[in-house]
Amino acid sequence: MLLYVSLSGGPLDNSWGRVWFAAFHSISAFCNAGFSTVPNGFFAEGFRLEYDVQVTIGSLILFGGIGFPILYNLWLYLKHLLNDLLFKKQHRHVAWIINLNTRIVGMTTLILVVLGTVGYFLLEREQAFAEHEGFGRWVAAFFASVTARTAGFNTIDYGQLTFSAIVLTYFLMWIGASPMSTGGGIKTSTFAVSLLNSISIAKGRGRLEAFGREISDMTVKRAYSQVFLSVLAIGLSVLLVSWFNPALTLRTVIFECVSAFSTVGLSMGITAQLSMGGKLVIIATMFVGRISLLTLMAAVVRQVTFKQYRYPSEDITIN
Repeated sequence: MLLYVSLSGGPLDNSWGRVWFAAFHSISAFCNAGFSTVPNGFFAEGFRLEYDVQVTIGSLILFGGIGFPILYNLWLYLKHLLNDLLFKKQHRHVAWIINLNTRIVGMTTLILVVLGTVGYFLLEREQAFAEHEGFGRWVAAFFASVTARTAGFNTIDYGQLTFSAIVLTYFLMWIGASPMSTGGGIKTSTFAVSLLNSISIAKGRGRLEAFGREISDMTVKRAYSQVFLSVLAIGLSVLLVSWFNPALTLRTVIFECVSAFSTVGLSMGITAQLSMGGKLVIIATMFVGRISLLTLMAAVVRQVTFKQYRYPSEDITIN
């Protein structure tokens, strides 16, 4: 409905055309698919300055990429607030409704959106966002920050970005969306747990704590495994694509492989130039990235059945 209203008097003057556009792009945005019925997507003339459309699409991307458990947990919290408001209940304690997963994912998502928006604005305000003015530049930067984390829509030409903005895009694509969502990447919670644990180790703590709760050792181990395996998969993908397509520059190949691993769909314009071998590597990278290499390994490697013992522990020199 918001997309339909936003396009009234815009580039689509046909009512049924607006209905089709609104329905298709609502699904595509929430599912972080990035498909568009418009040639060149939202970079097309008449669409890249439609800021109402960009805000609506960006919001749908965030809702789809934050994860269904988070949405359900927030719904429970809203019901709790409404219940207190309507019946004016007096609680002796504060209910722990927003769980640790929601707090970490929500805080990480907010930080990434804000840092990404500010970063794109500062790096590209006189380059990719030069045709935008005032508040429009902030909307364009917000849309670029959100869509880089696995949605794949574009209102700018990524082939014309400065190298600093490309590195920022690498980072956002690699992290991606949240667990049990419609997006890809290593996930926000994986990045957050790995970062928090690194800080905890630097402080000399023997356990990882956040928001008054302790995070289990298995969660920390899974997070580090996801980070390592993602770097391994992307590195192997870059190596093979560069081997099959030696004429391509390294930064465009890295962009293509990170985008494929995180199922983003953004490109610097080299997809059509890839050889058959390069395209097969990208296909395999998308498959591995979407279901995670850790899941593939768990399906292939024989599981340990006897765990009722422990060897004597020793420390290994790390740094």
